[in-house]
Amino acid sequence: MKKYLLLCLSCLMILTLSACSSNNEDALERIKKQGYITVGTSPDYAPYEFYINKDGKRQIVGSDIALAQAIADEIGVELRIQESDFNTVIANAQAGTIDFGISGFSYTKKRAEVVDFSASYARESDNTSWQALMIRTEDLDKYQIKEDFRLHNAKVGAQAASIQYEMAQTIVDDANIVQLADTTNVAAQLSTGDLDAFVCTSTQAFALTQTYTNITVLPQETFNMDPENIYNQTGAIFSKDPSYDSLEELVNQVINKAREKDDSGKSQLDIWYEEAVALMPFDLTEVIAAEKESQ
Repeated sequence: MKKYLLLCLSCLMILTLSACSSNNEDALERIKKQGYITVGTSPDYAPYEFYINKDGKRQIVGSDIALAQAIADEIGVELRIQESDFNTVIANAQAGTIDFGISGFSYTKKRAEVVDFSASYARESDNTSWQALMIRTEDLDKYQIKEDFRLHNAKVGAQAASIQYEMAQTIVDDANIVQLADTTNVAAQLSTGDLDAFVCTSTQAFALTQTYTNITVLPQETFNMDPENIYNQTGAIFSKDPSYDSLEELVNQVINKAREKDDSGKSQLDIWYEEAVALMPFDLTEVIAAEKESQ
């Protein structure tokens, strides 16, 4: 019995030491050894990450995915995508069960307490997107200013754990905010009348109007939810474990290189974005052009 107990204790010590060794292993070296890198994303945020059907198969694409692929190529390994809801991507990055997360994450102090952020890959040339507010077209007369949402006791939808949830808190009380994991579900509930408004980026908002024809985007001049561009820094996220420092450094190098402009004035980030927009199952060319003219 004593020998059995000693054997069990020995095995437990070996497993514990092995786990510690694994946790302390440099993430970049581990990725090179295993031959692949795992990125977490929530593919409901076109044109940054979204689904398309290609050759009869469902595929995740987008400008964020193109950046993730460039990171994998720089290391010389296969890119593996782990999809989940937005909040789970953060939790997985924090726990180190993915190598990094990339899903349009804007920097906030609260998020920075639990994960590390890469350098921002927000495009300098992106003057077309703002934090928008959507409602049903039939309610246009009801909501003339932001204060009307609190006045009418509106139910406002936002993606769970997103910056849009924080923005929703500026126009209604917490009890009136509905958080959902998938933004398409938020849009669906707005369309059916279960919600009165939806906070999301303008690019995503205009994309959603192609699917839900009875919802509309309120004017930027009056309803921009982030007029001071507080949430304009977007980065990949990593575990705070020091073993990820080398990976984060490499990702920053890839981002900085992608920010460099060519002779035409475009960066690789611009090119990836344009390619992603072209893959979307609807044409936003005229909408984006109109937004540029309004800036």
